[in-house]
Amino acid sequence: MQFDAKQAVAGALTVGMFVMLVNMIGNGPLKFSSPEETALMAAGDPEVMSESMGTVVKSSRRDDTPKELWGKQRPFLQPCWNKYITGRQGRTWGYVMVKLSNGPQYHALQVADAVIVARNLGATLLLPMIKEAPKEPNSEFDKIYDVNNFISSLKDVVRVVGRLPEDVRGIEPTIVKVPYKVTSEYIEENVQPVFKQNVIIQLITVFSAASLRAKDTSDEEVQAIRCLVTYGALRFHSQVQKLGERVISRVREGGEASGGRFIAVDLRVDVLKQKGCVQSGNGKSKKCFNGQEVASFLKRLGFSSETAIYLTQSRWDPSLDALKEVFPNVYTKEYSMPFNEEKQILYSGTTQFEKAIDFYVCTHSDVFVPAISGLSYVSIAGGRIALGKTQMFVPTLSEDASKIKVSAALSKFVTKKDHPAYSCFCKSSSAANKE
Repeated sequence: MQFDAKQAVAGALTVGMFVMLVNMIGNGPLKFSSPEETALMAAGDPEVMSESMGTVVKSSRRDDTPKELWGKQRPFLQPCWNKYITGRQGRTWGYVMVKLSNGPQYHALQVADAVIVARNLGATLLLPMIKEAPKEPNSEFDKIYDVNNFISSLKDVVRVVGRLPEDVRGIEPTIVKVPYKVTSEYIEENVQPVFKQNVIIQLITVFSAASLRAKDTSDEEVQAIRCLVTYGALRFHSQVQKLGERVISRVREGGEASGGRFIAVDLRVDVLKQKGCVQSGNGKSKKCFNGQEVASFLKRLGFSSETAIYLTQSRWDPSLDALKEVFPNVYTKEYSMPFNEEKQILYSGTTQFEKAIDFYVCTHSDVFVPAISGLSYVSIAGGRIALGKTQMFVPTLSEDASKIKVSAALSKFVTKKDHPAYSCFCKSSSAANKE
């Protein structure tokens, strides 16, 4: 008797459907909203099966989160800074060094100032170093950022080299402090005289409340260089991206009930303690929120208890138990990092490399919530705006309402379009481009 493969497959499908129907006795008749769903069900489409079969399969958990909370992926924005940047002219003289610190949210600002100083002086920029690197594994500049992309992106702006030539390596660099968002006028008056007396200068960017609030310079080229550094030249190393994607994949598994979607919450217990935000504060004036307050905020917004949440907190802390009671699917790097990578990566919970992974995950999550208002929020928001991931909710405490309006919680960076990122991009693309 000749074997008929088509009959065998048909028979297997028939038996499978029969078993499925037997298991569903007592749950009521199958209901499909359209002929297309009926066809997908027969073909074994898992999404339709989970929607139609109640408790039969594991993926049957339904998420009652309103769709508006998840938002929509918008087109990637296209850069427009190149038209404001003129080519590099003449030979360079002397060198500018810079040491970065405190994580990716600061790195772009420090590098941008260094590039602007080197270009104004006609100097060569030495590849940036990271201050904490000697004491932290994988925290060298070339382990966190794509060096080739960095050098090639800046080729028309400033000359970048990886090391000093032998004839000047023994010279001690002169330390020069510059304010964040340094201007051409400041460089000419305060940096150039020092540079003329020395072959090598090392910059230290000084951040103050005034400099962080300072408006962007009216010099279009200087502003364009800042945009180029922040959203073009400083691209994460492939290893950071790969580990970031692995973490995202793990968290998405936990967000099965939400279609694989998840919220990234920038919440680190050590920072909360430093800012005195562990205890509940006084309403809307709060700038940082603990785990219990974040849980209340998300619940009152309307997120289901099944929602998957990623925290930038590396290792679990008992103060986060209140959040986990409301949202059981809470993950940190400690639980979502691949086992063979965990011991290498989770050094202290706060290394530059770990912060880079957190930055990547927060930038690429479906929803972002800053539990702490600060530079990290501003920097991550800029990256998300560029990627079209504009669904960001800023926590607030409102004791006179059981629910919080979505429109009231959305980031003002998006609703008012007052984030500096918008000045770096001039039109959108309907096609999703790779970073």
